[in-house]
Amino acid sequence: MQTEMIFTNKNAATQTKSRGRVSKMEADPYRTEYQRDIHRILYCQPFRRLRHKTQVFFLPNNDHICTRIEHSLHVASASRTVARQLGLNEDLTEAIGLGHDLGHAPFGHHGEDVLKHLAQKSRLNITFQHEMHGLRVVDRLAELDREPKSGLNLTYEVRDGIVSHCGENFVRELIPEKNYKDLEAISTREEALSPCTFEGCIVRVVDKITYAGRDIEDALVAGLIKENDIPAEVMRILGKNNGEIIGTLLKDLIDYCNANPDKVSLSEEKHSALVNLINFNYDKIYRHENVEKFKKQATRAIEELFERLVDDLDKTQRLTTNLDKLPEASIYGVFEKFIKKIDYSQADKNELIVLDFIAGMTDNYVVHCLDEIFVPKAIT
Repeated sequence: MQTEMIFTNKNAATQTKSRGRVSKMEADPYRTEYQRDIHRILYCQPFRRLRHKTQVFFLPNNDHICTRIEHSLHVASASRTVARQLGLNEDLTEAIGLGHDLGHAPFGHHGEDVLKHLAQKSRLNITFQHEMHGLRVVDRLAELDREPKSGLNLTYEVRDGIVSHCGENFVRELIPEKNYKDLEAISTREEALSPCTFEGCIVRVVDKITYAGRDIEDALVAGLIKENDIPAEVMRILGKNNGEIIGTLLKDLIDYCNANPDKVSLSEEKHSALVNLINFNYDKIYRHENVEKFKKQATRAIEELFERLVDDLDKTQRLTTNLDKLPEASIYGVFEKFIKKIDYSQADKNELIVLDFIAGMTDNYVVHCLDEIFVPKAIT
C-alpha cells in the first residue's frame, strides 16, 4: 500500500487531509492520490488535443512554436521544481500544472471570447471562461479511452487548482483560501478566489512565469518583434532569453517564499518586471497586426460552426426521439458519439451541448469541420 509522503513544509497538502473525490475510488497500492490524478490527466483525450491548440499564434506551421500542451508541460515541470525546493507536495503541483489549461477553446483567448459571447447570446446560464470550463472538462466532459463514464473524478485540491489558476490576474501576493469553496457553484474568475493550497498558488504564479518569456521567443521566431524591441530594463532585471527569465523568476519565487513561508509571491522588483514584460507582450505581440488580422476569420469560423450545429441538432428533436436526423458528414458521427458519451439531460439546452463540443476542438479540427460542412464537394 502506498504510504503518505513526508514533507518538510508544514503547509504541504497531504492526501490524508484531502477533501477527496466526488466518487470514491479504491486506493492504489503504488501511487499517491495526486500521482493518480497526474496520470488520469495525461491519458485523457482533452490533454492530447492540447498539442493542436493555440498558445498565441493561430494554426502555427512552425513545429518550434509553443502550443498549449507544451505550455502545460512547462508549467507542471517548473511548478514541481518550486514545490521540491519549498518542501511542498510535488505531485499535487504537477497535476494542477498539467490540467490547468484543459478548458481552453480553439484559437486561444480569442476563441474563448467568441464562445463567451455566444453563451451570452444563447442565454445560457454560464459565463464561458477557460478556468470554469476547465473544471467542467475534468468533472464531466473528459474521456479516458473506453471507461464507461466521462469525467476524470479528480481530487478536490486538483480541481480547485484548475478553477482557481486565473491566468489573467496579476496580484503579487497569494495566500491560500482557507474557507471551503463549492467548486461547482463558481461561475466567474472573481468567485474562484485564491487556490486552497500553497501548491495551487505556486501553479498560478508559475503559469505567468513560463508563458511570458516563451512568448517572446516565439514572437522573435515569427518575426513579430526584434530583440532590441524588448525593454532594456526588463532584460536587465530578468534576463536576455527565456531560460534566463524563467531561472531568475523561479529563484526569486523560491527565495521569497522561503523568507515568507505563509504566502506565495515574487519580490516587488521581480514581480514588477514580470508585469512590465507581460504588458509588452500584450502591446507588441498579442495585439500585433499579424495576429489581429486573423481574429475576424476565427470569430466567423466559430460562429458559423456554432449556429450550424445548433440548427442541425434542433432538427433531430433530440429530447423526444433520437439523433438519426443528423447529416451524414463524418463530423456528425463524432458529434453524436460525444452527445451519447456525456449523457446530457433534458434540461441541457442544445446550445450548451454545441458549446461544449466546439470548446474541445483543436484549431485544425475547426477548419476541417468548416471544410466538410460548408465547402461544396464534387460527386465521384
